[in-house]
Amino acid sequence: MDKTQFETICKKLDKIFAIIGVQNIKDQEDKIYSLKRLGFTSDEISPIVNIKNVRDTKGWKRK
Repeated sequence: MDKTQFETICKKLDKIFAIIGVQNIKDQEDKIYSLKRLGFTSDEISPIVNIKNVRDTKGWKRK
């Protein structure tokens, strides 16, 4: 395994742990905001929270 492969695996594991970490957040807007702050795209967040257009939510627009 070379360095590039190792870094790719680490990034994917980080995303998996982030998803596990936000599972306890009950408010959907807070969950969207947290995932956005962790570097997830709207396309990645959408299936996690079961919303088609994540960019229209208050959680996405929050700063």
